[in-house]
Amino acid sequence: MPTKPITPPAVDQAATAQSSTSTGLRSLGAAMVVILLGELLLGMANALWLQLPDSGSGWAAGSSSGLLGIHMLLGLALVVLAIWIAVAAVRGRDRTWLTASIVGVVGILLAFGSGLAFMGQTSNNVASFCMALGCALAIAGYTHGLYRIPTNSH
Repeated sequence: MPTKPITPPAVDQAATAQSSTSTGLRSLGAAMVVILLGELLLGMANALWLQLPDSGSGWAAGSSSGLLGIHMLLGLALVVLAIWIAVAAVRGRDRTWLTASIVGVVGILLAFGSGLAFMGQTSNNVASFCMALGCALAIAGYTHGLYRIPTNSH
């Protein structure tokens, strides 16, 4: 009895590429949530242990603090990673991750700018609040990307 040749199933290259991009974005989004939580903890540790003047610039007092240095470097790394994720979402045409990354970038930039404002004037309680608000906004954005409900187009 003659056998039929087995043909492999057709592969949708566009769907495979989008799935790969989405998986990569999910990994980066999960990493961002973990890093943001670490940054939040570093910020709380600085609030507890860093001795800053009641008013005026905090740069002189904070310049010798390794904890503040780590907090600032991690904040700068978060800005770079947030922009990287946003660019990847645009290139991958992933609307959910584009929305999540825009919210994340806005939150991280709010926190970063507020941190600079706070160190310039340590009596600026609004800047301190906006650091925490920006971090929460970024965590919410990336969490949205992680917990979206996938849609099937089949």
